[in-house]
Amino acid sequence: MEDIPMPDRQIRPPCNNQTAMRLLEEFYGLNASSIIELNGYDDRNYHVICEESCTNIHITTISHHGYTLKIINSLDSQKTDVIEAQTEMLIYLNQQGIKCPLPVKNIHGLYYTLVTLNVDERTDKYAVRLLVYLPGELLYRVPISPELFRNVGNFTAKLSNVLTAFSHPAFIDHKTLWMLNSVPMLRLFTYALRNSYERELAHQVIRVFEKDVLLVTPDLQQGIIHGDLNEQNFVMDCNGKEIAAVIDFGDSHRTCLIFELAITLCYMLLQVGDVAMGKYVIEGYQELRKLTDIEKKILKVTVCARICQSLVMGAYSHLQDPQNEYLLTTQRSGWALLTKLWPLSQDEVLRNWGLMN
Repeated sequence: MEDIPMPDRQIRPPCNNQTAMRLLEEFYGLNASSIIELNGYDDRNYHVICEESCTNIHITTISHHGYTLKIINSLDSQKTDVIEAQTEMLIYLNQQGIKCPLPVKNIHGLYYTLVTLNVDERTDKYAVRLLVYLPGELLYRVPISPELFRNVGNFTAKLSNVLTAFSHPAFIDHKTLWMLNSVPMLRLFTYALRNSYERELAHQVIRVFEKDVLLVTPDLQQGIIHGDLNEQNFVMDCNGKEIAAVIDFGDSHRTCLIFELAITLCYMLLQVGDVAMGKYVIEGYQELRKLTDIEKKILKVTVCARICQSLVMGAYSHLQDPQNEYLLTTQRSGWALLTKLWPLSQDEVLRNWGLMN
């Protein structure tokens, strides 16, 4: 794990609306008529509506819904090959009927630019990208129902199936702290948790995940996953029940396919706080991709590991960037869910999720 980049400082780009508008004009030949900063973990994201005039020959039609201007954190901006891989993946998925943000070429005909920004007398380089904005309500704003969760599970499996035919060399050795394979690295950050109970619970989850999951990963089907299918990355259709699009592929990587389902389950359960509701996500998923016995066996621990990962990294990141309240999103419901799910026996969880043979 020694080759995983570590955030030894504030990595979020130092940016504001004025800087974003300047970058948009300078690199994309677009003038913003309105700009709104969106939620972001380590990156800066801006929804920009643009005037009809444009000096970029690579943009033939201005999107009426606008664009997402994305300024990537200083760590991920170093991995330009991964940024290129994500660009190719977005184009591929759109060709396969999976609606996701299409990248836009800048005035130089490139899908990203490295720019230098200054903060606190320190200079860093940040990758700037532009993506077509996809309108619609995000999942966390629509009513939760069994039908919605089945659709989420079904979409998750469909995405995994489509991505089995996609590959890129940049994903072969790509590693980050947010991959489930990196869960053992959480030990370096548990000091950010509020009390000894939370720290001990986190260490329990890490130990069991190492023993029960990481040791069997060679036996699991591998592929490229989105890596962060949460309630703010699903765009809903007008009836609020079907998935219209998926956004934010910044955590995409190659790993065990079951990890995609575990990540999705984690965030859907955080929405309702009811462990039993997970069965609807799994029902929808298994319509398109059946779980193996070993995948069923490790699912509970893997979901708990993702909850733990979100809690620990959220607490640590908030220490580094206390102004970013978005970092505490999972804290509000995460500990309640983890303390509810973790003590349940394997049989009880499998029954709740409809996975008993």
